[in-house]
Amino acid sequence: MEKITELCTGCRACEQLCGKKAISMVENQEGFLTAVVNQDLCVDCGLCKKRCPQNAEIVKLPAKKVFAARLKDDKILYKSASGGAFAGIAKAWIEEGGVVFGVAYDKDWNAKHMCASSLAELEPILSSKYVQADTCQSYNEVKQYLNDGKKVLFSGTGCQIGGLKAFLKKDYANLLTVDLICHGVASPLLFKKYIEWLGFQSGSPILEYDFRDKRNGWGLGYKYKYKYKYKYKSCTVDPYFFRFLEGYTYRESCFRCHYCKPDRAGDITIGDYWGIEKEHPAFFNTKGVSCVLVNTDKGEEVWNKYGGQFYTLESTFDQVARHNGNLLHPTVRNNRVREHIYDGIREPGWFGNVFAASFHPSWKARVKNIVPSWVKYWIKKL
Repeated sequence: MEKITELCTGCRACEQLCGKKAISMVENQEGFLTAVVNQDLCVDCGLCKKRCPQNAEIVKLPAKKVFAARLKDDKILYKSASGGAFAGIAKAWIEEGGVVFGVAYDKDWNAKHMCASSLAELEPILSSKYVQADTCQSYNEVKQYLNDGKKVLFSGTGCQIGGLKAFLKKDYANLLTVDLICHGVASPLLFKKYIEWLGFQSGSPILEYDFRDKRNGWGLGYKYKYKYKYKYKSCTVDPYFFRFLEGYTYRESCFRCHYCKPDRAGDITIGDYWGIEKEHPAFFNTKGVSCVLVNTDKGEEVWNKYGGQFYTLESTFDQVARHNGNLLHPTVRNNRVREHIYDGIREPGWFGNVFAASFHPSWKARVKNIVPSWVKYWIKKL
């Protein structure tokens, strides 16, 4: 059999669909999970190719309604990347007896889809993880919960939602899908080498990491913990974070993503409402603001039910998309940089000696590192 697809996202739909267990996920040279077929077990039924969401079009719909939103619960809002849209919906979902699938780190810094059935289990899923997440066996787990009559909320990137829909092949009344406005994903191997490098720089293993800490307000500041200390920095001075935001480290399929368009894969789409200080200045808040795109009747029913937990303001798709370009198109590939960004990744000391050593933040970036986010937004509003 030829490749299942030229644009594999590592969603695992094919692996979990294959009755012969002929498909497994392996790391490619750059560290991304990729589907590989064992020809000795394969019977050439073609199911994997037929159901692959990269080959077959998954039904996607444009937003029916668009909102700016901020969770009223400040404690949970602080732990959320932006306005707490996911946290608020997920909390209410669990309180009504449902389960929530989202991404958390394991002890070895692998980002994995995990199931939360309590508020304590939900907390590690909150905030952003800017790395390819492993869906593991979550599609099979979702199907089992659904067949048992359990309410399931599944959150993930558009391609992960597409993979789930391809696997299930039918709609379930008790399933809610929430997709993220996604720039692209970086290699899990790159992320683990980054965490290892941070630990070496700190003289101690990293115990906690959060890409979206709000100590200085809503923005792109991160924190990590080693020993008993916390460090807080801006993305502008970090080799991993900055290059991620520049789009240099994304998986090749991300540059031709089927999900970076107005038609959305999930019942609800969520993300940061970047540009809120320009589109709706009075609604801007340093605690964070989410954009919420309600795409389906089911999504609208859920939002009407749980929307009372939020301060909300109706907006438009165009207003959100002006500052979230990935709602319109995939990230543009920087051919010069992307061609070589992963060269040598498997060599010892590569991250510090090559990847980090070649990163030289400008004086402006260094200044941004020490200016609180609320000051930056105040300047933007002026």
